[in-house]
Amino acid sequence: MHRTVKILKESGIVESILYIDSDAFGEYYKLKIEARLVNGWGLHIWEHTAPQLRRYAYHVLKGSELVIRWDNAPHHRQIKTFPHHKHIKDAILESKEVTIENVMEELERMIK
Repeated sequence: MHRTVKILKESGIVESILYIDSDAFGEYYKLKIEARLVNGWGLHIWEHTAPQLRRYAYHVLKGSELVIRWDNAPHHRQIKTFPHHKHIKDAILESKEVTIENVMEELERMIK
């Protein structure tokens, strides 16, 4: 089982995993997951890893409204932590590089 899926299954704030799509070959993998959190929020995960490359997006929605998204898409060059950043509603803010563990810890604080 992929590490990200294991973390979601063991989390106390994940109600269900609705969708998993993955593709892996050697050191390369792509993973897409959609999960429902206990408070009704949706969590969309996209991870892509290859040697010398890690891309991610962790997107949290309340209905169709953005709650928060962490990603490292190479845009928003004005952000000091480029390419790592987060979106909270309409704001684009600095963010350290995050992992699924960081995201789940932050979501646990937000939900409780």
